[in-house]
This record gives sequence, structure tokens and C-alpha cells, in this order.
Amino acid sequence: MLMDDFLRAAGEVCGADFVVAGAAIEPRYLQPARYAPGEAVALLRPATQDELSLLLKLAAEAGLAVVPQGAHTGLVRAATPSDGERHLLLSTERLREHFEFDPLDRTLRVSAGYKLSEVNERLAEHGLQFAIDLSADPSIGGMLAHNTGGTRMLRHGDVRANVLGVEVALADGTLLRLGRGLQKDNAALPLQQLFVGSSGSLGLIGAATLRLQPLARQRAVALVAPATLAAVMPLYQRVMGGELAGLVSAFEGLSRAAFEAGLHGEGPGRWFEGQLPDYALLIELASELPATTLDLQALLQQWLESEFESGAVVDAVLGADEACWALRHRISEGLRAQGSVIGFDIALRRRHFMGFREQATAWLAREFPPARVADFGHLGDGGLHFNLVWPSSERALPDAEMARLRRGIYGLVTALGGSLSAEHGVGPQIQAYYQAFSDPALLELSGRLQSLFDPQRRLGLVDWGAAAATSSDA
Repeated sequence: MLMDDFLRAAGEVCGADFVVAGAAIEPRYLQPARYAPGEAVALLRPATQDELSLLLKLAAEAGLAVVPQGAHTGLVRAATPSDGERHLLLSTERLREHFEFDPLDRTLRVSAGYKLSEVNERLAEHGLQFAIDLSADPSIGGMLAHNTGGTRMLRHGDVRANVLGVEVALADGTLLRLGRGLQKDNAALPLQQLFVGSSGSLGLIGAATLRLQPLARQRAVALVAPATLAAVMPLYQRVMGGELAGLVSAFEGLSRAAFEAGLHGEGPGRWFEGQLPDYALLIELASELPATTLDLQALLQQWLESEFESGAVVDAVLGADEACWALRHRISEGLRAQGSVIGFDIALRRRHFMGFREQATAWLAREFPPARVADFGHLGDGGLHFNLVWPSSERALPDAEMARLRRGIYGLVTALGGSLSAEHGVGPQIQAYYQAFSDPALLELSGRLQSLFDPQRRLGLVDWGAAAATSSDA
């Protein structure tokens, strides 16, 4: 099929105004969060799942690859097309045909194009939420495609734990509804979970049925300075296993460099009397009960007093809940202002966190002295953003050196049994490392599964099999 014929046929499916040839695509669809802009042969914006299905059939007939995109907030380039002759960019932003709230079952059937903020604004009047808390505002489809976690995963789980069904279009246009939206259902294989976290490579999610959670009626937050790094994980054990068990919604770690980035121009005076600790913890309690029934602030203060007495905590900031979270969410922006950010979204067993930090920092000091470690993240659920800043004053790292840096860090992570992607997903940015550090048997089985759903590899930008790496980062 000639490209002009394809574009004409696509326009007949979803309307000519929603089919844009490559040169006319708005930059916002092509510019990822951290990397150079991409390119595509065309942009398609269907409004219904039937339109999505027909467009995928047309793409298959034309021999074109489809790159799905939600709100384009991802960090691994999985939503950024890179081939101006073969990649079709398919935005789900107009997929908004379903918003079916069931107050009795506390579920929501919602189309992929809705943003997280929209969903939670509409649910708030019912005292409910889709309990994935992020600093960005992604689309529902994008959240499912990458199985996002967020800052309160510790209490509510990741996206996968809150999905009861998905509706997908396969590479040939076949529409499937997987899962009945029931809380309990063992009458079939849970195939819906294959598509959660698949980066759009097995099929395009058009809608999903989500499990909802009650809104917290109160929260209590503290920024805590532990006496030593060795005290961090014992503090975690005590806060999770003592009188506060079941109330902890976040347990975040912030290195001093990350803390300073979160200040982002603000002076440190309001924090720890201006004497920032080498490492800080952001601890949050949450409850659906009112303060008249359960006083979280008092409980948190009482727990901290006991930790002060034991010597495990040397300072803390209370009563600045919104300011604490605002600082935490400004870290990424603050790091970008300091230079080029080299991000590692990793997961480790909690007992390995501090050892990994020590090993990785020492290795970088030997091999890449200009790199400044500014790590932070979700210690409570096993995730860490081991971010580095490459100062603007230094010459940019050549591709080969960048690849050596990434291989070194990922090698340390995998040696400890950790994961190369805690929550950002797998995309072109880490494709080669996923293949290099994965079990060959896993690659072989994953490749067979991907071929079952998409034999021609026309969906997404991730190859889950053992194909030879082609990235310059390999």
C-alpha cells in the first residue's frame, strides 16, 4: 500500500484531522523527557477501540510499525518513534469513550486516553482514587503499559496489583477483552497481566478495569535524619513492624545531593536548621480514619521520640507535609539544571541497598570521576533512582563510554540479584542491557511469546527475545 493511500484510508477511519503526515507532527509528540527528539512517518489519533482496531489492520497491510504513545511522560524512549519512513506514531489521547464507575464494586472501566489526574478528580467526590501516586501526569494506558509504581506503592501496590481487566487490540487488529473486572476470578488464564508492563509490544491497551481504593482522610509526614546509613534499614523494619504497622504509605530515601537538587534554588534554612544530613528519609503515614479517631501526627511524633532516645534518629522535620513532598518531586528538575542526568531506575533487595550504593559510588569514583551521585527513591518498596549528574562543564561522554558506564552499574545491580528497571519499563534506552543481562532461557521464552501476539514485530519498540542488540549503547 502506498503511503498516500494509507494516509487516506486512515483518515476515513478516524477523520482526516486526526491523521498527520510526518513533517507536520507537533514537536510535543516527538520530544521525550530526557533524550533527543524522534521522527515518524505519520501521527494517528483514534477516538474509539474500533478505530484503533481498523488502524492496526491498515498498518499491518502497509507493512508499517506502530509506536503507541500516551501522555509521553516515560523515561526509556518506549513512546518515541525513531524511523521517519517506517514508524507510525499512534497517540491514545483521544481514546476516551469509556468511564464507567461502579460504586458498589469500587471499580472503574476507563479508556486509555484519560489522564491519572482526570480520573482521580472525578473519583474524589466518591471518596475513592486510583491509588498510584506519581510526580508526572501519565495516561491510564501508559501506566498500564509500563506497570508504574509511584511513591505510595508501599501501601497500595503497583498498577498490576490494581488491574482487574484490560481491553486490547492486537497487531492484526483483533480486539480482546481479558478479565471480567471481578475481584475474584480463576475461571481463565490471567492473560490481561501479560499486557501490563509489556511496553505496548504485545498489543495496544484501549481500556482497562481498575480496582479503586479509599481516599486517605489524613496523612502525617516527617523528614528524618538517621544517625548513620547503617540505621536506615533497621528504622524501616521498626516503622513497618511496630505500632505503626499498616499505616505507612511511603518510606523514601534522599541522598544529600538529591536533597540539594530538590531545593532547586531555595535556601536550606527551613530544613534541619540549615544543616542538611548526608541522607534523609521521607516517611508518611496515611489512614482512612479521621484524626478524632486516630491521630497520625501524634503517633508519628511518639515513634520519632522513641527513635531519638535510642540514638537511631538525630533530627526530624514535622508539620511540613506538602513542602516535604514538593521538595521530593522537584529533585528530577533540580538535577537537570545541574547537567546531563544519567538515570538508573533499579530495584534491589532492601538488605543490598547500602552495599550497592557504596560499591557503585566507589566504582564511579575510579572510572568516571566527574559523575556525581544523587540517588533517591522508594526504599520501602525496593526501588531506587540511582541518578548521576554529568556536569555541564565536562565534555559529553562518547557513546562507547556511556555504554561502559551503564554496563558497569547494571553489572553491579544484577550481581546482587537486582532489576534493571524497577518501574520505568523497558524501552530502547535500556534494550541492549536487558538482553545482555537477562537469562538466555528467559529471552528465548519471552521472544516466543512476543511472536505469538506479534509475529512481524510491528508493535512497540521493545524486543523481549534474544535478537542481536543494535543500539549504539550496546
